[in-house]
Amino acid sequence: MTEPLVSIIIPVYNVEKYLDKCLTTVVFQNYDNLQIILVDDGSTDNSLSICKRWSSKDERIEVYSKKNGGLSDARNYGLRYAKGEYISFVDSDDWISLNMISKMVSVFSENDVDMVTCQFITVNNGNAKLFFHQDKKLNIIDRKGMFKLLLEDNNMTSHVWRKMYKRNLIPKDVFEVGKNFEDILAMPILVSRCKKIACMNEGLYFYRTSNDKSIVNTISLRNIEDRFYALKKFTDTIINIEPKLKKFANRALAIKEIDIYRDLIDTRMIRNRESLSLIISLREDLREKNCRVLPGIAPKLFGYSIVSSKTLSILTYELLEKQNSLIKRGIRKFKSYVIKYKKRKAFNAKYLSGNNNLFVVLGVPDYGNLGDQALKFAEYNFIHNYFPDFKIVPVGLNDGDLIRNIKRKVKNKDIIAQQAGGNIGTLYPLIHNTQLSFLSSFKKDRVFVFPQTLYFKDDNEGEQYLKNTESIYRDMQHFLLFTRDKFSYNFAQKKLPEVDATLMPDMALSLTPRITDKRRNGVILLLRNDAEKTLSVRDLQVLLKNVKRNFKNNYIQSDTHIYFDNIDDNFAKNKIYELWDKISRSQLVITDRLHGMVFAALTNTPCIVLHSKSPKIQGVYEWIKNNKFIFLEDDINELSNMIKSALATSGCHFERKNIKEKFDQMAELINKL
Repeated sequence: MTEPLVSIIIPVYNVEKYLDKCLTTVVFQNYDNLQIILVDDGSTDNSLSICKRWSSKDERIEVYSKKNGGLSDARNYGLRYAKGEYISFVDSDDWISLNMISKMVSVFSENDVDMVTCQFITVNNGNAKLFFHQDKKLNIIDRKGMFKLLLEDNNMTSHVWRKMYKRNLIPKDVFEVGKNFEDILAMPILVSRCKKIACMNEGLYFYRTSNDKSIVNTISLRNIEDRFYALKKFTDTIINIEPKLKKFANRALAIKEIDIYRDLIDTRMIRNRESLSLIISLREDLREKNCRVLPGIAPKLFGYSIVSSKTLSILTYELLEKQNSLIKRGIRKFKSYVIKYKKRKAFNAKYLSGNNNLFVVLGVPDYGNLGDQALKFAEYNFIHNYFPDFKIVPVGLNDGDLIRNIKRKVKNKDIIAQQAGGNIGTLYPLIHNTQLSFLSSFKKDRVFVFPQTLYFKDDNEGEQYLKNTESIYRDMQHFLLFTRDKFSYNFAQKKLPEVDATLMPDMALSLTPRITDKRRNGVILLLRNDAEKTLSVRDLQVLLKNVKRNFKNNYIQSDTHIYFDNIDDNFAKNKIYELWDKISRSQLVITDRLHGMVFAALTNTPCIVLHSKSPKIQGVYEWIKNNKFIFLEDDINELSNMIKSALATSGCHFERKNIKEKFDQMAELINKL
């Protein structure tokens, strides 16, 4: 069966810094039948040259160059040349998952729908976060349901780039030229032609928010005016199509208008004469809608003050609405006190009642790094196996207010541990400082650090962090530091000479996944998108060329991070099991994640490991290098031969005897504290 043609329209304007990354992820989709339309909108940098270079190598790429007319004009221009059954838009400073197109086309083919949407991941200087999470993998909704979601602007946004459309449902010149916030203007029109829409809850689009040239990061009166215009027209269009949503739509618009007025005050544009017509329009619109539709007492009062006078609105904002206003700070403080009080009470009842020996684990993660989550569960297993009479007391990174309660309860026999991982030093300073603060409360107790990687920058900041760390460690009366790699061990010996340091395996190597015999197929790529990412765009291209050559389209992209936080233990376990299952179904893992390598070893899956910024991968590799199905890449240009070697391995079985012996030794050392 022939794959339907998908046209991907990418407007390009002065993005030479980001364009290669974007095009790499589009060109190397695990879906081939693409028409890639690049519309250069009068770039004054090297963007057009980059487009032409790519088109000379791939006949699917079409390059069009035009006078600068803005994003809407460039998208409309691209649509005129689009021949695909389906259309997707990608902004040229963003990038997409290698699975995005194939997954969205599959949803179209398996469901009778007119549009498919996915979730997106915001990326700001290495910090990646899923915009919105829902447990359900796919929701099918009707037009009215989609309009309601768009008005809420929570789970579903108006961005055109996180969606795939049927070409025959997109009208000519759907994007209004000459206005910013073109997505808000176009989305009701695009949705109006749909009967059913499939909403995927998987993050497949990576939205870069650190591009200072992006219009969404530019604050100007023109921008604010365009936003008001777009929101008004957006709301009116929806009401015309779905009159029953009028009350809901007007309430949503009033909330947005309040936000716009806040922006005018925050930027001091409220005092400019040029803002007067916009202020009058906002006041009239809010008066017409009646501020009683606004949620909460403070927004209602603020709304009424806007309608009354500019002076009163500024005063009300300063007192009630501004995030650091006296009243808001007081309310936040009171709410925080109530939450913390309830939390302490529940924590004391669950963990600190009775006379059990306590095994306190400080800094356990509730964030979406599945490697760190696996370390936590491995620590719990270790405690159950070697210290069965102790009660585990987990303390999260945000649970500093519980430390005093724990300190009062701790006895001489109790044990305090710091969570394992790669967080000692300057790589993740907030986590490092929090953990040091926790440790400093237990200077006279039995304390150790589960196997960690140490990484301090070689500069003044790194030196200061190291001095502070050394000072706190030196004050500990009964203290052990376990490191998981030789670099960290040697560093501790040299820079922390008064600390008793011992080299031990990564805790996750003690885990034993249940692996059922499955037919293995294809390759899974577990690649970083965070601050530790060191894989260059050029190296990524070499990697993907080799993957295409060896596996055609039989590959998927995933990660050991799920990009959102505040997850409980059951959810984390399920996500780890899901990832292990994906890995155990694959012929090969290629990863730059330490725990991508570890999970491959645990599931007896051949693995090629790419280098990362921290020496931890090389160090942990030393514990498993005797398992001949794990390969450490030294030269990306030799990847083709490495893939052949990895695929030729047979009888893969993770040998853990030496690791078990080391954990036996670790338990003995802890007992002697």
